[in-house]
Amino acid sequence: MTASPKPSAPKPTPPRTERWFQPRRSAFSWEQDGLDHLRQLMPKAEPYRAWATFSFTAASGRTNECDLFIAVPGGLYLLELKGHPGRVVNHGDTWQFHSDRVRTLKNPLHLTDLKCKELKGQLERAARSMGVDPKRVPFIKPAVFLHAPGLVSGLDEFQRTNVYGRNDATGGLGKIWDDLLAKPPERESWRITPQSAQLLEQLMQKIGISHSTAHLRYGEDWKLEPGALDAGPGWEDRLATRDDGLVQEGGRVRIYLVEQMAGEAAKRAADRAARREYQVLQGITHRGIAQAVQIRQHQGGPAILFRHRHTDLRLDAYLDAYGGTLTPEVRLDLVRQLAEALRYAHNRSLYHRALAARSVYVSAKEDGSEPVVRITDWQTAARDFDTTQMRSIGDTPLDATLIEDAAQVYLAPETEQEFADPVDLDLFGLGALAYLLLTGEAPADRRSALIERLYTDGGLHPYAVADGLSDSLDDLVYRTTRAEVVDRLPSAERFLDLLDEAEQQTAVPDRSAPAGSDPLTAVPGQPLDDGWTVRRVLGTGATARALLVERVLEEAEGPDGRVTVEERVFKVALDQDKDARLYAEAQALKAVGGGRIIRLLEEPREMAGHTVLELEYAGESSLGARLRGEGRLT
Repeated sequence: MTASPKPSAPKPTPPRTERWFQPRRSAFSWEQDGLDHLRQLMPKAEPYRAWATFSFTAASGRTNECDLFIAVPGGLYLLELKGHPGRVVNHGDTWQFHSDRVRTLKNPLHLTDLKCKELKGQLERAARSMGVDPKRVPFIKPAVFLHAPGLVSGLDEFQRTNVYGRNDATGGLGKIWDDLLAKPPERESWRITPQSAQLLEQLMQKIGISHSTAHLRYGEDWKLEPGALDAGPGWEDRLATRDDGLVQEGGRVRIYLVEQMAGEAAKRAADRAARREYQVLQGITHRGIAQAVQIRQHQGGPAILFRHRHTDLRLDAYLDAYGGTLTPEVRLDLVRQLAEALRYAHNRSLYHRALAARSVYVSAKEDGSEPVVRITDWQTAARDFDTTQMRSIGDTPLDATLIEDAAQVYLAPETEQEFADPVDLDLFGLGALAYLLLTGEAPADRRSALIERLYTDGGLHPYAVADGLSDSLDDLVYRTTRAEVVDRLPSAERFLDLLDEAEQQTAVPDRSAPAGSDPLTAVPGQPLDDGWTVRRVLGTGATARALLVERVLEEAEGPDGRVTVEERVFKVALDQDKDARLYAEAQALKAVGGGRIIRLLEEPREMAGHTVLELEYAGESSLGARLRGEGRLT
């Protein structure tokens, strides 16, 4: 009898290799849809690896959120996913997605490229700590994946660079897999092999990538957006949202990245910049100046919460998107808003010192109409305080390391001097921004070209690039941007006086239009209700806009036969939330009016949907001083 053969031992199976690292699905369904599209396309074989929805802290202290980092034979790619539907078009590097509403954003490739550099730097540091040659870490290439099904691209050839759509779409973009991730390496040194993929896996573990969201909290109430809104030298901005069940509000948080800084001197400098930006803005209440709500410690460093709407755009992005629809009157109004904000700041001994297009935000309606500007980025500011405790941040040299490179083409030529006069610096910045608003172009494409132009022409002449601009407006910009400070306009007040004159010379109001023009947008010569006509815009504060108005009293003639003209000041609430302030002011004026106090002439009333106070006009020396110099115009 033959013995039965012993059963053979099972053959060992190779350990399962994880290739897609994503501990939990994205909290955003649109983002997970894009990730699932890519996961289905990625082969389950060497050397493919992918890390989804993770964050890492760079040497700069910046916490970078990454949508997808993927290793394919052709190299390493960091993909930024955007799921906005509809049709995307661009104006410069500003993108607009048109579907149920318009969504506007800057081309995200720049910030993605910054993440690539910082991720590569961390991987190289990890390699050194493991005794591995850091040159073995390949180049990381940025790309943007617009993965909404049915998206149609109208991006021009420059903005389409490194931007891809779904692999199953035909919307005018390259296919994410076939045209990017399946391509052979551009350079042999970028090739990913099974060995380099395994090393990459070890390095990713070493740098400590995280799926925690603790860095997306600001205090107990505010949640921060995963993607940075903007970034600069030693700081980043994130949109923030607070929802307590009753009220939902938005904001912007500026985080100063000090926690990972190597040197104590660098940490102290960044911490001083954060405290300066918060402290100089205390007591400042003007619609044209960013409002700092609170400062607190974030895991990245000190962080400031600002009032901010999520639809607000940087001035350059706003002009990219809507500049083609702006009338000359709207452009002049934006110039006026900036000048009024600077006048308000200077009257309170607050000086920005680095005014540029990137340091101005614009709030507007969805179609870009009714824009309101707001000056931000006060980390470079100086302010003279009455108390010795705060004086340390007043008379301080300008720290050039806090200024973004893109701002350089708006800065005065003497900016590099240690103690340049802050008024002169701000006046030049105002003139440079007026040049941008009136022409649609920056003063120069680089700092050296700006300096050369200033010393060749003596200042900026907008008529060189803008047809039809009046001599008075050209002269205003030129006198504000003179290369020699002794030739420059002395104050924002003088700028506004000359702007009034230029506006009256160039504006052609429709005097035949029926009464009832909006007093918040009315220009000199425009008719209002009850026969009143705007003579001059006196200024705008945080609560109201003041207009000097007049009307002809046809039934009364003076002894010389001239028609008598009545003058008043209309103080117009900026919105319904400010109505209560004007009613309270009316009650106070009724109680103490007369004598040296400006008199209330009528009860508060409504005009074109706005609450209006009608005040006595006491002349520029008294009314102007009260409303502007003494802060009565709030």
